[in-house]
Amino acid sequence: MHTLTRAVATASAVAIASIGALATAATASPDPMSEQMTAVPDVRYVPRTAESYPFSAADHAKVPLHLEDYGFVEKEFFLTGYANVYTTASGELAVERSAVPYTNRILVRHPAKRTEASGVVFVDIYNASNGYDIEDMWRRLYTNILEEGHTYVGVTSKPINVDALYNFDWERYQDLSWYDDDTCEVGPVTFTNPFQEIPCTETGLVWDILTQTGNALRDPVVGRQILGGTPARSIFLIGQSQSSMYLNTYVNNFHYPVQDAVGDNVWDGYLSAAGNWIMRPLNDAEGGAGGLVALEGPAVPVDVDVPWISIDSEADVPLFDGLLPGDASPTAPRDLAENTRVWQIPGTGHTYSMSPVVPDNAELIKAGRPPRTFPTVYTPYPMEPAMIAAGQALIDNHQKGKALPATAWFERDETGALVRDDHNNVLGGVRYGLMELPLAQFLGFAYPGDMNGVDYPISQEEFYENWNNRKQYLAQQRAFDNRLRQQGYLTADGQALFAERAGLVLDLIGITR
Repeated sequence: MHTLTRAVATASAVAIASIGALATAATASPDPMSEQMTAVPDVRYVPRTAESYPFSAADHAKVPLHLEDYGFVEKEFFLTGYANVYTTASGELAVERSAVPYTNRILVRHPAKRTEASGVVFVDIYNASNGYDIEDMWRRLYTNILEEGHTYVGVTSKPINVDALYNFDWERYQDLSWYDDDTCEVGPVTFTNPFQEIPCTETGLVWDILTQTGNALRDPVVGRQILGGTPARSIFLIGQSQSSMYLNTYVNNFHYPVQDAVGDNVWDGYLSAAGNWIMRPLNDAEGGAGGLVALEGPAVPVDVDVPWISIDSEADVPLFDGLLPGDASPTAPRDLAENTRVWQIPGTGHTYSMSPVVPDNAELIKAGRPPRTFPTVYTPYPMEPAMIAAGQALIDNHQKGKALPATAWFERDETGALVRDDHNNVLGGVRYGLMELPLAQFLGFAYPGDMNGVDYPISQEEFYENWNNRKQYLAQQRAFDNRLRQQGYLTADGQALFAERAGLVLDLIGITR
């Protein structure tokens, strides 16, 4: 265990000099909010060695992914700077504590050759719901990122995740700090649950950390260092589940204050998944340190001047409805601002625990976290095609001015319950061919609280009442999904994934020809 001064002091000689300069500027600044919103943190590359590698390294996934086979590289950087702690207790955004020192990590994956990089950067707020950095959006988007040459940046988002990094490799990660009390010791604590309080830390540093990460990516010198020399054309902030709550909070509270401070947009668009319309408190004192306190978003979202797409899974309805006070439902239809869209996807689970790119259990044990148990059943109806299409819609809107595909809500009856068809599949939302031409009852949840879902395939007799053979079914599915591609709800690789999953269900039914 080391004191906070030890953690900051070992960052690097460059970081020490810069921290001193930042401290002087923060002290002299008449506007601490603007000071930190415009700051570019110091960036230090942390190399991989024979003895040390990043947590969540792609080649240490459950099924190792060797990025070099795809022409990609993976690099880790530490970002060091100062962040404010904010509050809205007075009704508007204000600084509660200013210039708290931090050092955080980002994990970057980009094409090795600049000529093969698209210039699109997806910045993922790492999910903290298991007490370590969960790459939710990477597992949803990685096939498309590798195919298109996009760049992925994962950002550690919470003190409990830093604690996991300390456990994983203290020598590598001891410089990381989200501490706001320099009398405390820095180092791992005894893990009890993923929402426990880490003494003397502050989750509310995350808002400036996110903004300053964006500032670093846009900086003409620092950005090229992080991105391998390729300038960014479009930078999107993304997050799933708890991280989607972070993203909702950021957009509604910080988009315009940051724009006013910087003089331009730091983020060219936002993609939130499986977080519905929930926000979180801005700081730990208002929300319980480490806890997951849900706040209802505004009746109408902030009318941001960049595209913002939110994707809801079917599983989110029982998972989140009832989480807010009273009868508020974060998944129910609501008024939306001009640049905001919601796509609700029937048949989908909240998460995809069977993803091959989740960290191997040996990595979790090394990080001081319990190994994962993987479900034996899950819905084969994928959410990834919608996520990939939403990412492409953001790109097309920002780079080409193309209109966003329309919002699509689940159908509900007068009580608010989901309306289902004759196969017990949810009506409304974005219904792909596999749902509209149902081979199964696809449920986003096997029971309230389940996150992976389940399917109940039709019988062979039911199949032959509607189709002559496998080829005919797949042709009809392809024709239906072609229309969704034209509307912007599907891409070529998403369509291929749906065809693959249809083949899986056809095999289960016993339709081989």
